[in-house]
Amino acid sequence: MRNIIVSTILLFIGQMSWAQTITGVVKDTANSPISYATVVLYSLPDTTYVSGAITNREGQFKLTAVESKQLLLQVSSIGYKTRYLPAITDQTIVLEQDVVSIDEVVVKGTRPISKLISGGVQIKVANTVLSGIGTGNDVLKRIPMITGDNGRFKVFGRGDARVYINNREVRDPSELDKLNSADIERVEVISDPGARYDATVAAVINIQTAQKPGEGFSFNARSSFYTGENNDYINQISTNYRKEGLDVFANLYYSNISSLLKGDISQIVDVDTLWCQNSYTNGGMRSNALNGTVGVNYEINENHYIGLRYDIKTSPQKNTKDIYLTSDIYADGVLYDKWKNRELKRTANRPVSQVNLYYAGQLGNLSVDFNADYYCGGTDTEGMHVEMSEEFGERTLYSASHIDNSLLAGKLQLAYPIGKGKLSVGSEYVDISRNDEYSNKDLPGFTSKVNVDETNLALFTEYKVLTNIGNFSIGLRYEDANYDYLVDDEVADDKSRHYRQWFPNASYATKIDKVELQLSYTSKVVRPSYRELSGNLAYGNRFMIETGYPFLKPTVRQDLSLMIVWKIVQASVRYVHQKNAIVTWIDRFESDPKVSVLTSSNLHELPKLAAMIAIAPTFGIWKPQLSCGIHKQWLDLTSYGINVRLDKPSFFGSFNNTFDLSGNFMINLDAAYNSKGHLSTSYIYKDSFLVDCSISKSFFDKSLQVKLAISDIFNQNRAVNEIMMPQTDLKNLYHFDNRALSFTVRYYFNSARSKYKGDAAGADALNRF
Repeated sequence: MRNIIVSTILLFIGQMSWAQTITGVVKDTANSPISYATVVLYSLPDTTYVSGAITNREGQFKLTAVESKQLLLQVSSIGYKTRYLPAITDQTIVLEQDVVSIDEVVVKGTRPISKLISGGVQIKVANTVLSGIGTGNDVLKRIPMITGDNGRFKVFGRGDARVYINNREVRDPSELDKLNSADIERVEVISDPGARYDATVAAVINIQTAQKPGEGFSFNARSSFYTGENNDYINQISTNYRKEGLDVFANLYYSNISSLLKGDISQIVDVDTLWCQNSYTNGGMRSNALNGTVGVNYEINENHYIGLRYDIKTSPQKNTKDIYLTSDIYADGVLYDKWKNRELKRTANRPVSQVNLYYAGQLGNLSVDFNADYYCGGTDTEGMHVEMSEEFGERTLYSASHIDNSLLAGKLQLAYPIGKGKLSVGSEYVDISRNDEYSNKDLPGFTSKVNVDETNLALFTEYKVLTNIGNFSIGLRYEDANYDYLVDDEVADDKSRHYRQWFPNASYATKIDKVELQLSYTSKVVRPSYRELSGNLAYGNRFMIETGYPFLKPTVRQDLSLMIVWKIVQASVRYVHQKNAIVTWIDRFESDPKVSVLTSSNLHELPKLAAMIAIAPTFGIWKPQLSCGIHKQWLDLTSYGINVRLDKPSFFGSFNNTFDLSGNFMINLDAAYNSKGHLSTSYIYKDSFLVDCSISKSFFDKSLQVKLAISDIFNQNRAVNEIMMPQTDLKNLYHFDNRALSFTVRYYFNSARSKYKGDAAGADALNRF
């Protein structure tokens, strides 16, 4: 027995003597880290699987080996050549990009390189033509599947996207203009976000920046001037100081923006009398913003980070809206009245404050990510409606609104490698309060006070695993949301809600020869905004008022998608089924049926199909990108009392051209087209075609950049729609003053990105504010 015990102890000691930890970092040839690369450890000579890992955002990995045999590492990532090398700890592994040839045109390091990742696609920006395009805004506008501008973007087939920089959500749209395209490593377009994201998040755009080495002080400044039918100004400066593990940053942004609006409005109401209102509107809006950010990030060591960030948004002056409306009113074809109305609103934005505190760390193989957020802010608006009627005289109506918002939220996420994959679990808690008061003493029934108190507890888990036949991901999110709806400080039980919902997601990705494919399924929810839930009545004119609908139900979305990437071609097909779809609706005012009530409502279901394809080749200095696609919905409103089908498809296309010239000159010529078609309960009855052009030049090793641009050259930016409802047909055509000549100067000194790793908890609620 003693011999057996001694032998067992010796065997255990022998095993312990061979136990080892293999660490390292994976980078590309530009010395940038490669995240989500697959690292597999094998024993030789039989190549038996020992363990595996996926690199983190910094390209780092850690493996534990208990084999006494010789070990081999296999390192691979889509878009790069696979490498095999001896398993040595603390080594830097460099992967080379694949080179593809199309019709004798070599594409290497000039066009964005795309590859599939879990839930979406990743586009490399560093060392491509996009790295010299200008700003983060300029980069996103030229990514396939993305449309939009000025910090607000949509992902094809999914709708509004949340934009992140280094996994921290962007709250201030101007932040993308502060970001130098040369600092961007890659862009991840996640069209099917997993369980770690809020169930309301339809799509995510995550910009990963390249961390530049070095310490000391850095800053970048930008000044832009826009001139068209009016003049606009934007100025900003960002600073950063880095010393060893300490990173301190501050940003300041000021804008003064005015916009003009012209429109034709036609409304037909068929009740006891056939009413026809033909209107022309003309006016403008002016807004100003002074936003600031200060923060600190401290790297305790390579495995532990903490940070604090404070954002404040103010408006030094009141934002104004001044709209004139002239109308001719007909009753059964006979002139009934003529109006000349004016709507004047002045909004004072009380300072909006947001604080974020975070910790990100690595405890052995366990990753820990914690965020806490506090938010408060509000607005005060004064309104004046002057109505001059030929038949009924003149009257002036005064209104006022007061809105307060506050939020407290926390989010914890843990991740641990299990087998060949990684398991993530987490929890998120949000506590929200919104106070919405509206008064119009000149109109009875238009004064109200509404409060919404909301708590939301979420639990989520996700597992990703790599196998010989492809990559699998499966996740599940549970949300318990409670809404207390108060009217005049009394709980309205019939309007309060309590939801308990499960949201699963799954994806499978594989590679067949050089074709990458990913099939994904997600379940999401679209919760009504607080404005859509508000029962306050907002006066428009004698024939139109606007209000929310407190009985709105959340929309539940089921998405099934297929994404394909082949060389420089990217394609996707998506089917979406929406239950209780939230749409724009027009009802009749109960006490006066000729008055239309613009509100929101739920449809039982709304299925949609979307498909797109994009190609981005290179021909010398010319780098074109062509995208086209189709949207199709199936909606029959017969059961809602409207004998109409809204199922006409709409088509879109874009053709972006970049000419990368010598002498650090760059020319961009971009065109976009959208056709007629049905969108929800609206019909877009006119095509749109936009063309933008810009030329830029960099000086002093790209530290100084000047850019001259013309937007909407042919002045075709407009919003058109027709809404056909029971007893109502509303048709709108609005023109905007987007055609403008702009001049921008940017200067970068010792440019560096903050190391801040914080994310925002309670992201859904902040966006719904």
